[in-house]
Amino acid sequence: MSTNPTNSTENALAVERHGIEYIDEGQRHGDPRNQFSIRFSPVIYLAAIVLGGSAVPMGLGLSGSLTAILLGNLLGAICTAACAVMGPRLGLPQIPMGRSAFGYRGNHLPAALSSLLYLGYFTLGTILGAKSLAELFKLPFVPVMIGVVLASVLIAIFGYNLLHAFGRWVTRVSIVVLVVVSVLLVMHGPGAGAAARLDGTEYWLVWLLEFTIVFSYTMSWAPYASDYSRYLPRDTSRGKIFGYAFAGLFLSTTWMMALGAMLTTLGSQGGVIGAFELALPGPVLVVTLFTLGIAAIPHNSVNLYSGAMASLTWGFPLNRSATVALSGVLGAVLAVLFGGAAFEDAFHAFLFLVAYYVTPWLAIVCADYFWVHRGGRGYPPAAEFGRPDGQLGGIRWPGMAAFLLGILVSVPFMATDLFTGPIGRALNGADLSYFVSFLVAGGVYVLAARRVSGVAGERPAPRATSEHAD
Repeated sequence: MSTNPTNSTENALAVERHGIEYIDEGQRHGDPRNQFSIRFSPVIYLAAIVLGGSAVPMGLGLSGSLTAILLGNLLGAICTAACAVMGPRLGLPQIPMGRSAFGYRGNHLPAALSSLLYLGYFTLGTILGAKSLAELFKLPFVPVMIGVVLASVLIAIFGYNLLHAFGRWVTRVSIVVLVVVSVLLVMHGPGAGAAARLDGTEYWLVWLLEFTIVFSYTMSWAPYASDYSRYLPRDTSRGKIFGYAFAGLFLSTTWMMALGAMLTTLGSQGGVIGAFELALPGPVLVVTLFTLGIAAIPHNSVNLYSGAMASLTWGFPLNRSATVALSGVLGAVLAVLFGGAAFEDAFHAFLFLVAYYVTPWLAIVCADYFWVHRGGRGYPPAAEFGRPDGQLGGIRWPGMAAFLLGILVSVPFMATDLFTGPIGRALNGADLSYFVSFLVAGGVYVLAARRVSGVAGERPAPRATSEHAD
């Protein structure tokens, strides 16, 4: 494997000129180890901590929460790491890859849904990051929020190299802080909420609820994955890409959620920030809140960056930088409107709704890459991904039908504050719809794609014409 020194990630302050077009071999650079930090750093903010503790007040206790966290993150990180492997092979962001399965125009639907996903998570990160910093410095929320937005927008405009560089810095600092916080929390010990108050069927239903919440969060990083691996040389070890991406996401989500479960057992009326105040000495508390606030910036930046990739895929008429800036403004407005006390419940509902489209999309994209096109070897030339009327043009109905059918059959299993199907109601709110839609969509797509179109022979991927460059 070789790198291109003229395009190395050391040149982080050069504004990226690419949009969603193919990255040819002469512009490839980077090291698979960077897949660890680009997956680790965006998770180090309050959302994962809140999610990790969400089942403790329901009576699940600490040990039950930890097992649900471990298994949910294990499966979710596998999904995301599998998608990260696709980047060097195709040299494309994640969402445009869906044109192979859905068609150029058919892919507009999952791309538009992804734009909503990224904007929602940017808003979430803005709210939680600004709250951490506002609490620390005793400042009003809105001015702090504006500062977080501006920093996030600026990094996303500079693009791929700066995102990786900033992610490495945040990862190194946050690991040190998390080690100190973890040791102090273990020394402090759990609170009364550590003991489970449920048993039998009730216990396992709440466990299943926590598991699905955790899985939906970690799995929802899959549509971002290849955005941050597509510049790697084509011959980069797929095992290393998978391993580093998996380790970064699994470690960060599990660590943060385990801290959240531990903190929530303390039963602080002030939520997780109040629990931090109970368990940590003053100087450590200051450093922790500052780290959580600053670490929201890489989270926000990757959502703005990937949001631009998704928006350009469905035909948004601005370039990448302008799309990032506009998304930042919209997210800031939403942060002001939805940063109130009812935010946590709204966040949980948002995660569930997002996962309803992500899991069937994920099943189809993975089946298309690993099974139908033999690990990416059977795809048409990269230029075809950018041609509305080319080989992948129009709507590819095997993919679209599998996608819609996967969502449809999962409806009875859904369970949110907005809608609960009969099976979801029978399970006391535990939501199995993700797994149903994944299995149905993936299975139907494999059968339909094989029957309708077969598999294209492998051809070399020439440099594609520029599409939506910066």
